[in-house]
Amino acid sequence: MVRINLLPKEEKIRRRGVGLPRPTLSMPTGVDNYMGIAVIVLVIIILTVIQIRQRRIIANLNVNIEETRAELRKLSEVVKFVKELDRKRKDLDARIEIIRGLNRGRYEKTKFLYTISLLIPDYCWIQTADVKGTMVAIKGITFSNQVIADFMRKMNDSKMFQKVELKNIVGKEVDNHNVMEFDLTAYLVGVSVASEAKPPAPKKPEGSK
Repeated sequence: MVRINLLPKEEKIRRRGVGLPRPTLSMPTGVDNYMGIAVIVLVIIILTVIQIRQRRIIANLNVNIEETRAELRKLSEVVKFVKELDRKRKDLDARIEIIRGLNRGRYEKTKFLYTISLLIPDYCWIQTADVKGTMVAIKGITFSNQVIADFMRKMNDSKMFQKVELKNIVGKEVDNHNVMEFDLTAYLVGVSVASEAKPPAPKKPEGSK
C-alpha cells in the first residue's frame, strides 16, 4: 500500500525533531557557585563534628553517672555500717552509765552502812534501815533509853546525818530479856541512797539462848 505524506515541510521537520534545542546538563561555573558548595560542605562537617563530640560527652556523662551510682551504693553501705556502730555505741554508753550508777549507789550504800556500824553503841542492835531519797528510817532494839540517846547524839555529830528524831519506843521481851524497840528518822547529808540499805543481822543480847 502506498502512503503519501501531505504535511507541510515545516510540520515534517518539527515532528522529526530536527532543528529543536536538546536539553543538556552542565555543571555550574563561577566562584560564587563553588563558594556556596564549600559553605554547605563545611556546615555539614561542622555539624558532624559537633554531633560526634556530643555523643562522646553523653557517653562520658553516662560513665560518670554509673560510677557515681556505684559510689553512692558503696557510701550507703558505709552509712548503714556507721549507723549500726553509732547504735551499738549508744547502747554501750547506756549500759556503762547504768553500771556507773550502780557503782555509785554501791559506794554510797557501803559508806552508809559503814558509818552506821561505827555509830551504833554497845548493847544496841539495828533491825532495819530503810532509805528513801535522803530520809532514813531506822528500827532497832536496846536495853535502855541512855543507849538510844547516845546513838542519836553520835548520829547528829556525824557528817552524814542531820535532824535525827526519835519516833517511837516500845518495851518488849526477847528471849526472856526486857528490851526497848525504838524507831527513829534522820536525813542524809550529801548522800543519796536510792534503795533500801540492809545492815548486818542483829546480834542477840548477851546471855540469850
